[in-house]
Amino acid sequence: MNSELKNEEFVLSTRPSDQNEIKSAWKLQPCPMPTIANDNEFILETLFISVDPYLSSGLKKSALGGDINPIGFIQISGLVGRVIESKNSNIPTGTLVTGRMQWKRYILANGTEPRFRILQKSIENNTIYDKIGFSTALGVLGMPSQTAYYGILSVANTQPSDVVVISGAAGAVGTIAGQIAKKVRGAQKVIGIAGGEKKCDYIVNELGFDAAINYKEYNTKEKMINRLKELAPEGITQYFDNTGGFVTDAVFDIIKKHGKIIICGQISTYNNSEDDPSKINIYPNYLAKTIYRGLSILGFVCGDFIHRNEEEFYKDMPVWLDQGTIKFHETFVDGFENLPRAYEMLFTGENIGKVVVRV
Repeated sequence: MNSELKNEEFVLSTRPSDQNEIKSAWKLQPCPMPTIANDNEFILETLFISVDPYLSSGLKKSALGGDINPIGFIQISGLVGRVIESKNSNIPTGTLVTGRMQWKRYILANGTEPRFRILQKSIENNTIYDKIGFSTALGVLGMPSQTAYYGILSVANTQPSDVVVISGAAGAVGTIAGQIAKKVRGAQKVIGIAGGEKKCDYIVNELGFDAAINYKEYNTKEKMINRLKELAPEGITQYFDNTGGFVTDAVFDIIKKHGKIIICGQISTYNNSEDDPSKINIYPNYLAKTIYRGLSILGFVCGDFIHRNEEEFYKDMPVWLDQGTIKFHETFVDGFENLPRAYEMLFTGENIGKVVVRV
């Protein structure tokens, strides 16, 4: 290995109290270069890193719950790396891999990391990744797309008769969920809710949604209800919720009897603390509204389905991409040092599709 290589890592340094402090949560610091001690180990050079809304759960006591990462914790998320040194006979130098690993420029690994997967060995070519890029292992061929895939096909079980509303429709999950609902399951109507006319134009004109609503224009519960009624006079049967907030409150009031509400994410509350309930978007009458209309509220995470990936997701999605059935968009942020800034973009609405840091 080149002795001049320098390693860096991001550690949790403070707990952000509000939206404005998000990108100062982590500190970039130097760290030792990894060295191989066992025959099954290898060293990765990080190429792409995923930033995702769920990372909020480790920053502080949040609306997501779960364990809180200690100060000094090296942040972990999905990434793609190239093997630059190896003593693992199954993972030789030059192999491209993905998995959940630490935010470091160079990483010691052994292939047992969470969601570890070999993408392509150096002797291989003409794979799907050669066609659409290795960064897609973090997006349209990774966790966000798997969330959309199982959310629509298994949890919602969307049918041709369904009228589907998707919040966060221009994000990494929403863009794929809407396309699967419309193009794969043939839903009667798919309406996306997104922030800004550019995003609304994209999901309708590029991705094939039937309609879109700019929540920045229809920015109250009442306005949202009226617009949804205009676009779906036949009634909403399924709501795929990535955001929570007033959009979700609006849909609850008008979704049809026996409708399904699929809770995928609640990004509008992720930076609120459970220590300050007044800042959390809680509507106590949600459950009461389910009684006489027989509504189903279904929460899920894609981790419940990953054991099915090889037989389902990784068989279907590459075909749909190759055929042009599913389209995708990536928003790249260049530079390892810009990871916190990339994460902040998830909450400021600057991205379309998946946010990926290109190291």
